[in-house]
Amino acid sequence: MASPSAPVQPLSRSGLLLTIMLTALAALLGAFGGASRVDQALYDQTLNLLSRPAQHDIVLVTIDDEGLRKLGRWPWKRQTHAALLKQLREARAVGLDLIFSEPDLTDPAADATLAQAIKEHGRVVLPLILDNLDDTQLAQPPIAPLARAAAALGFINIPVDGDGVVRRGAWQRTAGDSTVQHFALALMRAGGQAGQAQQFAQSDAGRSQATLIPFRGPPGHVTMVPYTEVLEGRIDPAFFRGKYVVVGSWATGLSDSFPTPMSHRANGMAGMEILANMLQAARDDDSLRTATAWENALATALPVLLLCLIMRRGSPRLALTWNVLLLVLIVPGSALMLRLADIWFAPSAALISLMVCYPLWSWRSQETMLRYMDEELVRLRQEHTPLQEPSQPSPRSLLDNHSVEYRLARFRHAMALLRDLRQFLTDGLDGLPDASLVFDQMQGLQFGNRAALQFFSQLKLPAPPTGQAASAVLQALLPQDASAPVLAAMQEAASQPPRSGWSSDIETRTRHGHDVIIKCAPIHAGDGAFAGTILTFSDISDIRQAERQREETLRFISHDMRAPQNAILALVSMQDEAARANQENDTLRRIAQLSRRTLHLVDGFVQLTRAESMKIQMLDLDLADLLREVCDDFWAPAQTRDIVLDVGEPLPVAFIQGDQALLRRAIANLLDNAIKYSPQHSRIRINLQADGESWLMSICDQGPGLSAEDAARVFQPFSRMASAMAADAGGAGLGLAFVRTVAERHHGQAQVRSTLGEGSCFELQLPRA
Repeated sequence: MASPSAPVQPLSRSGLLLTIMLTALAALLGAFGGASRVDQALYDQTLNLLSRPAQHDIVLVTIDDEGLRKLGRWPWKRQTHAALLKQLREARAVGLDLIFSEPDLTDPAADATLAQAIKEHGRVVLPLILDNLDDTQLAQPPIAPLARAAAALGFINIPVDGDGVVRRGAWQRTAGDSTVQHFALALMRAGGQAGQAQQFAQSDAGRSQATLIPFRGPPGHVTMVPYTEVLEGRIDPAFFRGKYVVVGSWATGLSDSFPTPMSHRANGMAGMEILANMLQAARDDDSLRTATAWENALATALPVLLLCLIMRRGSPRLALTWNVLLLVLIVPGSALMLRLADIWFAPSAALISLMVCYPLWSWRSQETMLRYMDEELVRLRQEHTPLQEPSQPSPRSLLDNHSVEYRLARFRHAMALLRDLRQFLTDGLDGLPDASLVFDQMQGLQFGNRAALQFFSQLKLPAPPTGQAASAVLQALLPQDASAPVLAAMQEAASQPPRSGWSSDIETRTRHGHDVIIKCAPIHAGDGAFAGTILTFSDISDIRQAERQREETLRFISHDMRAPQNAILALVSMQDEAARANQENDTLRRIAQLSRRTLHLVDGFVQLTRAESMKIQMLDLDLADLLREVCDDFWAPAQTRDIVLDVGEPLPVAFIQGDQALLRRAIANLLDNAIKYSPQHSRIRINLQADGESWLMSICDQGPGLSAEDAARVFQPFSRMASAMAADAGGAGLGLAFVRTVAERHHGQAQVRSTLGEGSCFELQLPRA
């Protein structure tokens, strides 16, 4: 027999190597991934699911199509913007997302008017335009009068990803020799939140060249009012009190619209709304970032490592379940990290790694198991078996010789051979006439043959379950002092060399009085390792009982049978003297009495022997009817001594299976004894009642009773109690032994409850039909 760990070792070694390789590959993909279109699409969908409401103190004043219809073509006069600023005088800060890079050549006074309005307002921010996203380029400020009048300047350039979608933004750039901040930070400085703006600019997100913009919602989620309604005064200036206002283009063909994760690519989101989202992010100190290379590598490698550990120890079904579960949880996990930790872990690398992991592991496991199966099948064919092998499958082609189907056919052939061999051994053990129990190395029960089940059933013990310890099996079967030598023999068997022929024979008696010989022998595996122990129980109770009966018969013949005959001879020799003394009648009476005793003794012995050895014919009968018939038979003897037979009527219908003649004789013996030892003018109580799965019949007299010593041996053959000898009842001591024998032959029991001087109660318990 191969070692149990043999098939696990190659799987463990290759599994460890494959775990390391797959985990390293996943970490590598995670470190260098994250910029794929799949990750970008997943990020866009995730951000849409995490939308949040915009702040109410940010308002967009939009230059829409209605405004162009009323005020004419763009650009509008700068006096119009100056008038708008007067309507926005209550605003916390105003950001004009309008380009004023050139002076108004048609109206030289227009720039001064607007500059004066900006200066009077005092909290107006104008945009800077960077040449491009290269830090070495210069910024293009608005014209000098407006720049000097503005409270702050900030750049409005928006970087675009490779797929044309705006996902990131920079908070500060280097333009020439100076650092310029974003338009949103400039608005915060103008609105009295310079300290908060500076703190955000010095954070990791503020110093980053490009952080993810935490868009709050789709286009239109920020509060908007038309330019013309504000200009015409239809909106109360108090509406803008304490609010940030961004003025920009929204009209068709005029707005700078960009695709964002929160907008449909066909429509996009206006630049002024993107600025509003960045303003809200800076004010809430809310920033998103992409996980670093090592963070993404770790996040990708951990689920792969977990799956590999599960596949090493779990079943294929469990591994597949976990693989699907991890695949399902990867994207929600990334979304959860984005929501709770403001970090985006690109999930595509983890998804690819998990999708590759299970097929590779399955291939590796299949190859390893098939290779091991081939080796074991070769070993199995080389080992001897006493059975004729089934027909061996043959390959149809060279390719078929290495196919899974052909190997499974060979495996089925080997399993058929092993099943036949196992059945051969099982039938061999079941066919053994003696009870046999097989225990493993740890003395746990593994098998019991048919004879063992019958043996425990005869002792009225439940069959020991598989896995029960040998000590528990023996404790229920043998006395404590008898089980110790058997356990010692089992310990000694474990140390015996294979094929040594060692065995141990122990004769003892069970708790139920059965004489047994216990044979202990070791079992060894094919490689010589100790595999267990077999115990064989040979019941020799009949042999020992026959020996004891022979001794009793010899004692009976040598003593009890001779004593009456000697007395008869002595009385006959005295007949002459008796005649002379006129005592003939008394002598003849004594002769008749002793003769009847001899005949009674012989009859009792014959009946007892017959009850012990005869084949019982089990028939359905009513124990109550049988009890009434016996009581009727003994009514006359009871009346002779003025003894009342008190039958506890109505008796229940008590069906049992048994031999009517034996049971009738047993009940008669009990009732005869009760009448014989009861005083005159007394009462005998007879009752029949249900007792669990049995019927309990009791016959209670008011006789002299039994001592505890007499009650313990009252059912033994040839036992004469002191009360019986005192009453000279003429019994031979076989009647109650006959009762016990009949009860046991019917799988019941006979017992007595007695108190000296208060009477006895004999009980006969028989199982229900």
